[in-house]
Amino acid sequence: MRVMIATPTLARYPTLEYLMSLMKTINLCSQHGHTVDTAFVGGDAFISKARNGLVQSFIESWKTPYPADVLMFIDDDQAWDEQSFLRIIQDPHEFIGVAIPKKMDAAANDPQTFNNVALDTDEKGNCYVENGMLRGTQVGSGMIAIKRSAIEKMVAAYPQRYAPGDGGVHQLHHNLFEAKILWDEKDPMVIGQFWGEDLIFCKKWCALGEKIWLDPNVTVEHVGRKSWTGNFMQHLQKHASVEVTQLHPVAPTPAPIPETIDAIERM
Repeated sequence: MRVMIATPTLARYPTLEYLMSLMKTINLCSQHGHTVDTAFVGGDAFISKARNGLVQSFIESWKTPYPADVLMFIDDDQAWDEQSFLRIIQDPHEFIGVAIPKKMDAAANDPQTFNNVALDTDEKGNCYVENGMLRGTQVGSGMIAIKRSAIEKMVAAYPQRYAPGDGGVHQLHHNLFEAKILWDEKDPMVIGQFWGEDLIFCKKWCALGEKIWLDPNVTVEHVGRKSWTGNFMQHLQKHASVEVTQLHPVAPTPAPIPETIDAIERM
């Protein structure tokens, strides 16, 4: 399997914690026969454009002898466990996200400590679990894994493309990530709300009848003036009485064919 870690970095310097996690991840994936490439977009203040540019890099890789199978967005201020990374890329689900702790100190007993995450529940308020993954309706893009098949579905369903407009000669980008204000919505509770590019991507994906899955067992550091560490499963156990509805297990991904490590930086 070949994975492209895609990172938008406005300041052009990922944190030390990110780099340490990246090095450990490349090493572990190599041991399991996986190749990790890296792609960066630096200095772009328009996060939607940066993410769409990284999607284009992923798509362009399909035309090369080394096509990427999984696009893994990871923000430059995240630190993660390499074993969790390996588990996520080997999982058969097409879209898996990780709940990222907010850069804030929560008040006592405040359950709202994770960014842009919502679980899909049944009529009794119970969430669904499959292969240890929780089914959700939205998740922030601080750490999300998207299979090639999912991107192929998205570009087929949303064929609109645009010129990046950065003065160079580039491929047209698919407009999968876009921030917008929601006006034409059936739910009056969201009319007039501003949604970031990550939530609009989730909305587009779910509109195709597809599902979002969250790995709740990943411990992530969100690095700022300090590190905010969070584990979503521990959060659920502490703050919510959540029952899970077991779905049919999905067959594991077949054992990969070993490949040569080839970490590529695209600035």
